[in-house]
Amino acid sequence: MTVGAAAPQVTLPHGGQLRGLWDHGVRVFRGVPYAQAPRGALRFAAPAPALPWSDLRDATTFAPMAPQLARTARADAPMLGGEDCLAVNVWAPPSKSGAGLPVLVWVHGGGFFRGSASEPLYDGASFARRGLVFVSLQYRLGMDGFMHFEGEDDGAPANRGLLDQIAALQWVQDHIHAWGGDPAQVTVFGQSAGAGALACLLGMPASRGLFQRVILQSPSVACQTLDEAAAIRRAVASLVGVAPGRPALASAPIGSVLHAVHRLAADPSLRVRHGIGGRNFFPLRPVVDGQVLAAPPLQAIRQQWMAQPPDLQVLVGCNVDEMRLYHVPGGAIDRVTEVQALAFAQDVGLSTEAVRACRALLPPAQQTPGELLSALQSDFYYRVPAQRIAALASEWAQSAHRYEFGWASPQWQGRLGAAHAVELPFVFGNLHTTQGQEFTGVAPPANLAQAMHQSWASFARQGDPGWARYGGDTPWVQHFNTASRCEIHSEPARFNLWQGIL
Repeated sequence: MTVGAAAPQVTLPHGGQLRGLWDHGVRVFRGVPYAQAPRGALRFAAPAPALPWSDLRDATTFAPMAPQLARTARADAPMLGGEDCLAVNVWAPPSKSGAGLPVLVWVHGGGFFRGSASEPLYDGASFARRGLVFVSLQYRLGMDGFMHFEGEDDGAPANRGLLDQIAALQWVQDHIHAWGGDPAQVTVFGQSAGAGALACLLGMPASRGLFQRVILQSPSVACQTLDEAAAIRRAVASLVGVAPGRPALASAPIGSVLHAVHRLAADPSLRVRHGIGGRNFFPLRPVVDGQVLAAPPLQAIRQQWMAQPPDLQVLVGCNVDEMRLYHVPGGAIDRVTEVQALAFAQDVGLSTEAVRACRALLPPAQQTPGELLSALQSDFYYRVPAQRIAALASEWAQSAHRYEFGWASPQWQGRLGAAHAVELPFVFGNLHTTQGQEFTGVAPPANLAQAMHQSWASFARQGDPGWARYGGDTPWVQHFNTASRCEIHSEPARFNLWQGIL
């Protein structure tokens, strides 16, 4: 906090005021509601705008995270978070209203059933010190945000978590000028499920005009069909011990529901026993319901952009060893069987011949079933979608930039590699955080953080991260590593195996 400085305040368009705090020259406002708490009759409804107020309200404390369990929760673990979770946090330079600063909006990941905007890793002060207004948002997760109640959409629209994000972005349009932000210079960015959610938004007409730039880090675009969503709902209800309809699930103790979802996420064999295919790595995801989400994201993006090319600049990328985050800690990569690897391939539509071809393209030491499954899942969930979105953006959007993160983390005896999420502490410039060091170890390269953080800020300011654009004839890709480089990229031969699937 700045010594001797009065607490910063802002006045919102409806006349209500907020009191924040100072963090080394940056104004911070936490837990600002953009929608009413989704409880009672609003629990499964579309987000309702936050009610205005006329007094001065404290904004120094984060809102609760969406209800969830800790990543390593045991059977008796308590629920984290609470219902009053639909809030944003704002970090801003000491500028006045109407200063016209670029805005950067963060959508956290977490498999659509965990995560929060209040994690120290996502502190936005470093971006604010670069002259940006940084906003992080929360949205409903798990059953409340993404379970599909077929035939009951009158009171529970599909993909409520996506509708929350639309509402939060509309709030940014209506309110961010109070912090000096320019609503015509909004960049949204997210990682994993957060990037996947944004990919969904790109194919939704309701998102038009809410942002001008988008950064997708390891976009997870695998969505559920109506049949898959029904299987998930039945599985959760069975584990909770109630009927698989909205009234029974809504009446069930929320802790019991959270534990059911957590068990399904942690145990592939349990998913199989409940008829959930291997394509659904996490149990709850956006659903292609035909209304909120008219088609799978890649298809919806193509249809929307062909019909009306967007006034949009796109930065998208992935990590080299994405799925090692899930297979290396705990040693699962060494326990995977050939049957499991082939079952996943079959479930996503990859032929036996294609699996053989993928294995042959891997280094000899990485042709084990665990390494093969990790490679297949890395490509299916993250790497190929990133390439497909870059190709669509290069054809239809204003501009496309692409990156690949290849710095190999020394964690887990060096086996973690450039795994999923390892880039996050570098992007945020938050290498010192506990979670950041869980990904990177205690001595990550500071120059890499400087380069990535600066590139993201530069893209938010002017649509140019500092390297050449990605295009059909000139597919320039920035490779982030200890010694980064930008070069014309030749796609891995195994990407061709996904033609017709992704």
